[in-house]
Amino acid sequence: MFSVIDWFIVATYVAITTWIGHRLKGKQETTRDFFLAGRQIPWYAVSASVIATTISAVTFIGVPAIAFASGGNFTYLQLAIGGVIARLLIAHFLIPRYYQREYYSPYDYMSDRLGASIGRLTAGLFIVGGILGQSVRVYATALVFELLTGWSMAESITMIALFAILWTWMGGVATVIWTDVVQFFVLIAGALAALVVMTGSLPDGWHTLSELGRSAEKFQVIDFNSDPRVAFTFWAALIALPFQGISVYGTDHLFTQRLMCCKNEGEAKKALLWSIVGETIPALMLLVGIGLYAFYTLNPLSPELALLVEEKSDRIFPVFIINEMPVGIRGLLIAGILSAAISSLDSILAALAQISVTMFYKPFFRPHRDDRHYLKVSKGLVIIWGVVLGFTAWQFSQHNGDLITLAFSMTTYTLGPMLGLFVMSILSSRFKFGGFAPAIFFSMLGVLMINEPELFHWLLPTTASTSLLAWPWLFPIGALLCVLLAFRGKNSSFTI
Repeated sequence: MFSVIDWFIVATYVAITTWIGHRLKGKQETTRDFFLAGRQIPWYAVSASVIATTISAVTFIGVPAIAFASGGNFTYLQLAIGGVIARLLIAHFLIPRYYQREYYSPYDYMSDRLGASIGRLTAGLFIVGGILGQSVRVYATALVFELLTGWSMAESITMIALFAILWTWMGGVATVIWTDVVQFFVLIAGALAALVVMTGSLPDGWHTLSELGRSAEKFQVIDFNSDPRVAFTFWAALIALPFQGISVYGTDHLFTQRLMCCKNEGEAKKALLWSIVGETIPALMLLVGIGLYAFYTLNPLSPELALLVEEKSDRIFPVFIINEMPVGIRGLLIAGILSAAISSLDSILAALAQISVTMFYKPFFRPHRDDRHYLKVSKGLVIIWGVVLGFTAWQFSQHNGDLITLAFSMTTYTLGPMLGLFVMSILSSRFKFGGFAPAIFFSMLGVLMINEPELFHWLLPTTASTSLLAWPWLFPIGALLCVLLAFRGKNSSFTI
């Protein structure tokens, strides 16, 4: 049902976005230009880029599926509490540290505090976590293109990866940020357009949507459930999610790279704090999910489409876009989803290339080459990491769970230890720490045992086949385990 006009719009959108990224990339003569954009990106562009990277294709496709599902509601919105708390703490405590010197990543700062080996250890964690987390976003978009084109999952992922490699290779982080800005506005406009089409197809429009949603109790926002196996609760958002937020916005280079592109500390703080506005976008996507519920309650899916959605519940919004949206708008929405995936992928490609060069290649292989050499190597690494991410996304396509849980749970293994190491780098002048590698290993092992207990059935006195705790609690557990296992007592010095 995808028309020639829709395909033309997709092609035009991709071409225009590529042109915008190329025109606004600035000079690309050094690694500082490629990785920090010369620290000349305005705060509002950085803020929009942070929001766009946060929402991504996973939010655009996965969050409506949460509200649409049987028993689904607005409780996902509680997670914004942790995001707001985390941003406030990062703006006050972490950003000033990042602007003390011209750091290229949080791991440069940690190298200064705990030694180069610890910086590289944390960078390694970022590489593993970045591949796991961002590959889910590529898989999310491939779900759309699989339905749209009839291509296989592998072919859809390959196409997305190729465009992402092109955009990143072309202009570094500056291109990434400016294309993020474009796709941010397209996705918001697309979600609003979908709501207009849904309500326009319902008798009495918004009133019918509201009544059907209310009768199914889908507008519940706050859940005070104290069961730690439930992810979307007030207590998880208030206590556990700030750990995840600080890990993501404060120590994950995918996001800190953007903040380090600002002109100064004040601009970086402004960009981060204004990105709090992005916490309202999940509310829009949840409303889209309720709109889908109302629409398909009155207009049931055909048997063929119902089987597709039953197989993978996250297909529900792509199914609506392809089958119900008007010609032209449908093309623009698909183009926006493609752009979101490419944006997520080229963001992580730029970050992976930077970390690989600054933390590993330069000190170990070619420590005394000129900057042009490192720039050339960085662009080569973009291609290599693009292939790795595409392959990992294909592996995730075998997963049958929902996108949101998959995306968050994949980051629990590394973000907790990363935050733990960063806390230790700040406290290193007052306390003594050591045995970092074993601390990280047992921290990750502990999270794995909780998240995948069936792998340890021979050790754990449980028959559980799912996580013993909801994924939000794995972030503080990973961080605290890492700090406690490395703690050696109160001292003004530290050991490595």
